[in-house]
Amino acid sequence: MGCWMFHKLTLRTLSALAGALASASCPLAHANEAKLMSYGKHLAGECSSCHRIDGVDNGIPSITGWPVADFKATINFYRDGARTNPAMVSVAKSLDDEQLKALATYYGSLPKRERRSATK
Repeated sequence: MGCWMFHKLTLRTLSALAGALASASCPLAHANEAKLMSYGKHLAGECSSCHRIDGVDNGIPSITGWPVADFKATINFYRDGARTNPAMVSVAKSLDDEQLKALATYYGSLPKRERRSATK
């Protein structure tokens, strides 16, 4: 019986500790997210010279609003040779994992625009 009491106490204590840690780390998580977004926005300057963020399709698709996982997978297709556009292969191979995460997070945070043609 004493072991069961200890187990209950431990679970209660761990639960309280987990709650305290979660609320304490929340500002840190938001600060890290803000840093990641800022870094992604900085890096996106290179991307936006081809991939317009205003939704206009000038032959190169907009990448705004993509889910993070899709963005990362697409870049990895270029890294791994599954896609072969020379410019994108070069860009993909130049990005480290942190840069890729920052770009994916930034572009994923932007609203997905309705696809429009540059001729309209």
